[in-house]
Amino acid sequence: MPKSDTLQKRKPAPRLGLPAPRLGLLDGLRITAAVVVVLYHYTAWGHNFWGQYAPDAWPVLSVATRYGQIGVQLFFLISGFVILMSLQGKSVIQFIGSRVGRLYPAYWVAVLAAALLSFVIWPSIADGRAPSDILPNLTMMQTAFEVRHLDGVYWTLWVELRFYILLGVMLLCGLITNKSIMLLSVLWPALGLYLHFTSYAKLQEWIAGPYAALFAAGMVLYLIYRSGHSVLRWLAVAFNTVIAAYFTGFKGSEDALQLSNMHVPAWHFQLLIVLCVGLLALCTLTPLKHVQAKWLAVAGSLTFPLYLFHQLWGWWIIEQLHGQVNKYLLLAGTIAVLMLWSYAVVRFIENPLGLLLRNGTIAGLTKAKAAVRIVFAKPDVAIPESKYRQSWPQSR
Repeated sequence: MPKSDTLQKRKPAPRLGLPAPRLGLLDGLRITAAVVVVLYHYTAWGHNFWGQYAPDAWPVLSVATRYGQIGVQLFFLISGFVILMSLQGKSVIQFIGSRVGRLYPAYWVAVLAAALLSFVIWPSIADGRAPSDILPNLTMMQTAFEVRHLDGVYWTLWVELRFYILLGVMLLCGLITNKSIMLLSVLWPALGLYLHFTSYAKLQEWIAGPYAALFAAGMVLYLIYRSGHSVLRWLAVAFNTVIAAYFTGFKGSEDALQLSNMHVPAWHFQLLIVLCVGLLALCTLTPLKHVQAKWLAVAGSLTFPLYLFHQLWGWWIIEQLHGQVNKYLLLAGTIAVLMLWSYAVVRFIENPLGLLLRNGTIAGLTKAKAAVRIVFAKPDVAIPESKYRQSWPQSR
């Protein structure tokens, strides 16, 4: 007779697998999202660096680029997929090291460059910021200290950082499993939606509630990519797409009015969110996932530095040259210059310093973990002298 269900041992929840091969078209999506944001800030954002109001300087192009803020939502969606994929097979210390090495070298250079531009070269752009804001900005956690960003684009990094912390805690607790990620992908966005309709706005901000569904949709698409299709997983994708569309719709419409003086219906942005989810699924769940090209990897690597540097420095170039250079050449040339600069940052800063910072972080945290173990070790447990002598030269 078969054993009773109550007597059968439960199998442990399956852990997600080892890191997957690089997906070429994800790099293509990332650089596309960055360029879309760049065009939005240059031609549809409400500034006068073209010698006139930007949407007026670009009356035709801005009709399309006014939707460029959707690039940020696409970033978050891709992050949900990529970060969950990248932590497979890693310990918590390795995950922290990889994130520190990946983010901080280019970010520190960007902060110092923004400070140079704002406080020395172009003081009028400082807008009340002070040199005392530099140090908090270097932590990437300036929002937690209620310090203004030296460059407005940094706001997305604080959102991303909270997502990394959340996954890091889950990794520490051994909860990077299909079941746990599915639960997170439902409960986190649902909590964000609930808090949106309550008076706990500050709590919603701290848990990144308005963006939770974007990360969650990306994570569930990764589960489908890694572990296969199921009705439950696709229902979770649909659930998060609806919530993400809701938040993006009213925020996009509100930002278009406040930042660009444009009236854009919320449903336009909602439709774009559905399109973004569809694009991510198309690039990762169909035969297109096999597309590989070196130039895509190179283009994808430019995404982060391009995003960090493009706004203030691009505006400065435009403000300096708009009266002397044809606007089409100036727009294309500014983007080209920032692309070349981004490549230089990747080649000479991110790659060498990122590796050193990653390895140093991992080594430092590993030593700290060993020290904590020694401090809290049971006093009645003796260490054999032979082991002590063998480990002593390495511990020095």
